Amino acid sequence: MRRALSSLTALFVLACGGDPAALDTETDANPARRELREIVLLAPPSESAQPTFFEAPQPALRDVVQRIDDARTDEHVVSLFLRLGPMGGAWGRIDDLREALQAVRDAGKPVHCHFETIDNAGYLLAASACDRITVTPAGMLDTVGVAAQVFYARSLLDSIGVSADLLQVGSFKGAAEPFTRQDMSPEMRESLGTLLDDLQSGLVQAMVSGRGMEAAHAQQVLDAGPYDSAAALEAHLVDAIEYDDEARTRAREAGGATRNVRVRLTPEPEDVTLGDLLGALTSGEPPESEAVGPHIVLAYLDGEITDAEESGTGTGQSGPFVRRMRELAEDEDVRAVVLRIDSPGGSALASDRMWHAVRRIAGRKPVIVSVGDMAASGGYYIASAGHDIVAHPASIVGSIGVVGGKVDASALMSRLGVHAETITRGAHAGWSSPSAPFTDEERAVLRRIMESTYRRFVRRVSEGREMPEERVLASAEGRIWSGRQGLERGLVDRLGGLGTAIAMAREQASLPEDTQVVEWPARRTMIETLMHTMQGGDPAEDAAAALVRAELGPAADALRWARFLRADQPVVLALPIGLDVR
Repeated sequence: MRRALSSLTALFVLACGGDPAALDTETDANPARRELREIVLLAPPSESAQPTFFEAPQPALRDVVQRIDDARTDEHVVSLFLRLGPMGGAWGRIDDLREALQAVRDAGKPVHCHFETIDNAGYLLAASACDRITVTPAGMLDTVGVAAQVFYARSLLDSIGVSADLLQVGSFKGAAEPFTRQDMSPEMRESLGTLLDDLQSGLVQAMVSGRGMEAAHAQQVLDAGPYDSAAALEAHLVDAIEYDDEARTRAREAGGATRNVRVRLTPEPEDVTLGDLLGALTSGEPPESEAVGPHIVLAYLDGEITDAEESGTGTGQSGPFVRRMRELAEDEDVRAVVLRIDSPGGSALASDRMWHAVRRIAGRKPVIVSVGDMAASGGYYIASAGHDIVAHPASIVGSIGVVGGKVDASALMSRLGVHAETITRGAHAGWSSPSAPFTDEERAVLRRIMESTYRRFVRRVSEGREMPEERVLASAEGRIWSGRQGLERGLVDRLGGLGTAIAMAREQASLPEDTQVVEWPARRTMIETLMHTMQGGDPAEDAAAALVRAELGPAADALRWARFLRADQPVVLALPIGLDVR
């Protein structure tokens, strides 16, 4: 028993703490002290970080932005030192960080950035938000221009005797392609190409404005990448080659700081007694949240959208989301809602339920949608229910289209010596069976359902955006757009980040600057994490998912979409399966 409790406690520390030894815990009551604040961000922050027992804690985006803003407002802070790493496909999230860092610079406090390795998105952040950029001698810049990758699994399915009997409504709606084609369709290539052109333009512009390059030269520099440290210095991508301690000293000197303070981005470890553990296991109820007065709620819709009644990974489960939205609509203390969306879409049924819940709130109080990296397909469907949509220039929006179908495993069953006999009492009674492909009549029925879903999608966007359906259709057919392109097409109201959306909500609700912003879902404590795991989570599944993500990185997203092939609902609003843009 003692060993089991020790292991559990270790998991709690991993889930909710971090490494306290890495922090400067020095206290200084001298009001004249001058601080260099250091923030270490070696990977993109998550949208709404919730602790788990199987992964190291991740900083949440809003927490990181708040720490940066603390450096801006604290009179003792004279400079900021940021250690960066690759940011992957977090194009929207880095723009939130860029806005916060630019505010520090506007306050007259120098921002110095240092890295060991960095990629396109990470360098865009550094080039556009840092006064001085340094790289370690053995470092590398993977700044090579933007690319999109879609993982195609048709050959794999053929090799095991499985076929994806999938249809799509919208000629550019390529979510089914990776299961039905060996390569990219011309429509998918055109849609992704348009998106990449805009993302590439943003990267080039960051090099123009931040590094003083001409646009044509910036493109040549990207074409010549990747770079080691010496080549990066010669190409003027960095200002110096230094180790982190040397770069930190320069940042300290730039502001005349007298001490260094490294900022914690994850919660402090909690002191948990055996009584706390036993109480959590026996009570079955999480602690009550404190009551607040008039406030804004920041609600997250993060991850795939699924039709489920219980909370799982992410916040895209329709049941908990709809219940909470209904509560917010009735709560008179909730004066406005900011809905932060980072979702590639998912279940059409869940998307419509969630759209209705958001639309109900919008009939009573301001609802501002803030798009993170993407609000695509089902994610955009729900976003259209808000009063205003705010997106970053590099966010992904749109993908107004429908895909649907089923898996046909008849060849695999035959190969394995399995024979299925189906007895029906209806012409289409066995239509969803994986033991046979669709008949022509069944396929026609499914297409009729999908076309009805597509028309509903277009009507929802038309109603929410107050646009004629003809104008919506001009941007539909499954096309994906950047936030900047979405603004031009009326799919987005304003370019900006989460701070912009919160300010708009505060203004529309006529609330003062110091109005409290309450997050949903609230960040779980270690006790609540234990309760979540014991009551609703599947520890084995969570551990397996964490292992896959750790070992496969971006490719894990492609495997994640394999669940699409076994979904109970045959109609889906989703982005191309396994799409990776970085």
